[in-house]
Amino acid sequence: MNEQQTTTTLIRQLVRFDAAIVSDCLAGNEHAMSAAIKPLDPAWKLCGPAFTVNCRPGDNLMLHLAVAHAKPGDVLVACTNQHYEAGYWGEILTIAAMERGIAGLVIDGSVRDVAPIVQLGYPVFTRAVSIKKAEKNNVGKLQSPTVVGGVMVHPGDVILADGSGIAVVPAARLEEVVRAAEEKVAFEQKIIEQLRQGYFTVDLFDLRKYEV
Repeated sequence: MNEQQTTTTLIRQLVRFDAAIVSDCLAGNEHAMSAAIKPLDPAWKLCGPAFTVNCRPGDNLMLHLAVAHAKPGDVLVACTNQHYEAGYWGEILTIAAMERGIAGLVIDGSVRDVAPIVQLGYPVFTRAVSIKKAEKNNVGKLQSPTVVGGVMVHPGDVILADGSGIAVVPAARLEEVVRAAEEKVAFEQKIIEQLRQGYFTVDLFDLRKYEV
């Protein structure tokens, strides 16, 4: 199995887990994006390698270019440099991305055409919504390390996003995190079984010592 096949297999394994589980398996909270970035539909789940996009404020040219260059299965991960008063993404780009097989979008910016995007069922995670139009004149960057939602995202890092939030798994740690997530799920299942037997969380997590 070559490296690409191995990565694809690990991504298929990673998507089985909740983003919160995966986030807990990474050091601290440094790989968890800001809580301000949310899915347009909380039922959506998104997983795949990051294709990073750095847009100039008020301009979505780079998103159009990203849709033309990203590979099927990629997740577009975009930064708009703290400018939120423009709809960088809408129905047209959604349909274009779907036709290309792009898995979804995480944008630290704003989108519009919310109802059509939700009807299309295309996973979009965004900080805000803005009806204002974006320009298409200014060149930014594609596939360079980019801060999105407070996390440095490198091209090829794996994004796992759901209603709980967005975890960024460094490509080099993918296998480690998948194995850690398997262990954490098994541990939590044991905790749940004990709770159903009448145990208290304060006892299972040794919290009685903090009682006053």
